[in-house]
Amino acid sequence: MALPTAQPAEVLRAWQKDNLYEKNLSASLAKLLSSQHASKAIPISFVLYKSFTTLRELQTLGEEYSGIVQVDDSYHKLPTFCNRLISILLSAFGENITQRLLRSVEKQIEINSSLRPAAQNLFLVTFKALGNILPQIESIHRALSYINGGPLEIGKTLTRINYVHVRPAAAAYYAHLRLLGIVTLLHAVISCGQNLYQAKKHLEEMADFPNEVDNSRSCVACLDEIVQPCVLQCGHFFCMQCCYGALESCALCRTPFSKNTVVPLLNYCPSLN
Repeated sequence: MALPTAQPAEVLRAWQKDNLYEKNLSASLAKLLSSQHASKAIPISFVLYKSFTTLRELQTLGEEYSGIVQVDDSYHKLPTFCNRLISILLSAFGENITQRLLRSVEKQIEINSSLRPAAQNLFLVTFKALGNILPQIESIHRALSYINGGPLEIGKTLTRINYVHVRPAAAAYYAHLRLLGIVTLLHAVISCGQNLYQAKKHLEEMADFPNEVDNSRSCVACLDEIVQPCVLQCGHFFCMQCCYGALESCALCRTPFSKNTVVPLLNYCPSLN
């Protein structure tokens, strides 16, 4: 006889309890670490907490409080050790690893001279938009969990881990939780739409940039008037603030450069060239 599936409110209550204990553990652990590594206390405390509970086939304190247990997709067995381990690692480091991979791909695209500027711009804007949308994916998943039930962590969903009740629970209709899920879902979708719109707008602006130096007085990197012009090794002009600022490669041809190769041009105006 299969146990009843845990209700969304019970899963949320268990997650809130566990999150509270993890924060207390993280605060204690942060005191033992140097200020340089204090930010690592959160994922380390999460892994430690789950290692002494979930990995050992035990309920977490929150799950015990709510009377729920993790099961696999058959709803008859506990999840395998491999699935439990993968879900913990994904929940602790999944977003950080994905962000690092996206930034690494962006850097590889920037230094890839075989790609045309238009293709480089398209790839860079796309990966940048993905990085901005990534936090909203977790919000969308959590909203769907509020509405339809299931675990709140994406790692558990990917490894097909769910929850069942192990003690009788009062039947109730959690209309307020569904409403919270709908509001959270709408907010996350709107945020994703805004990021995609900004990416599309930025891509259109970059498509209007010339591939060669023209008579424009504007810096194509910041779109402001070039007051103190500088030239890069590739021969393209930019303002001094961009060259010695965040710019690491030419915004037109994507040729990387170092700050010591930037040549300031005194008494020179690009519009008179």
